[in-house]
Amino acid sequence: MTNAGQILTEMAGALRAGRLQDDDETSRFLAWDIGVARASAGVHPRESLMAASVFFRAAFTTLSQRLQDDTHAAHMLKLVVTALEQSISLRIREAANSYTGILLNKVTEAQMAERRRIARELHDRIGHSLSVAQRQLELSNMYRPGEPAKALAKLEMAQQAIQETMYSLRQVTSDLHPPGGSTLEKGLLSYLDIIGTDDVQIELIVNGDQTWAPPTVSEECLLILREAARNALTHGEPSAILIRIDVAPHELVACVIDNGCGFDPDGQPPKGSLGLSSIRERTQLLGGTVTIASKPGMGARVDLAVPIQRRPDDQE
Repeated sequence: MTNAGQILTEMAGALRAGRLQDDDETSRFLAWDIGVARASAGVHPRESLMAASVFFRAAFTTLSQRLQDDTHAAHMLKLVVTALEQSISLRIREAANSYTGILLNKVTEAQMAERRRIARELHDRIGHSLSVAQRQLELSNMYRPGEPAKALAKLEMAQQAIQETMYSLRQVTSDLHPPGGSTLEKGLLSYLDIIGTDDVQIELIVNGDQTWAPPTVSEECLLILREAARNALTHGEPSAILIRIDVAPHELVACVIDNGCGFDPDGQPPKGSLGLSSIRERTQLLGGTVTIASKPGMGARVDLAVPIQRRPDDQE
């Protein structure tokens, strides 16, 4: 409403002066703040465009009715419409710029958090196992001259620690590099096979032609769905998870449903968890929508919808 009031004031100023007015920095600041607020709330810029369209039609209809009996109506209407378009466009640009800036900052924060997570994984899993292996090899060398049986036992423990290191390294590298050239289904199956889910019943259903989705969309959706499944396994303690993917020529729709302990989506996320914000940010960058629904004790559901831009040769 404040934006609308400023726009109408600028239009009145243009009418009084008989020409377009210079940009008011106050309007820029307001539009910037609105963009920041909408980005923080996860409201897409298209909502601003829709609001601007509604406002333009309402203002234009009213103004054209008021000016129809004026002798200078044509000139005044042209001036008013131009001022209206200029004022609205300015605000949309500023709001979009601030929205993009906030989104880029969130992506940077997510990347830094991911680097810290990888550092923790390398230190806690690989670093620990390597330290154990090194210590066991030192003990094996120490016992070898006088107690060969103990030396052999220590050597076997070192080999076991090295095997654990290799397994942990495969897990970390799998998180960093989604299977290139692979379908979305194969990528998810590979991930589920690596993490091991013998105590959880997981059903993966894929409908449609996966080649309709460009590689960039498939890779990002793989990361989103994988993160949703990981969140369910890590925090939900479910006995069953359903992952469903429907690929159409114009859209990829997917959901991840679990019967775990659930949570409050509006409350504080679990300590150390950045999964939900990562899911939202990746979805926004794809121009899609994501809905996260859950209640304590009633499981959780993540619904994803991502548009697919078809190539011109696919539309023949």
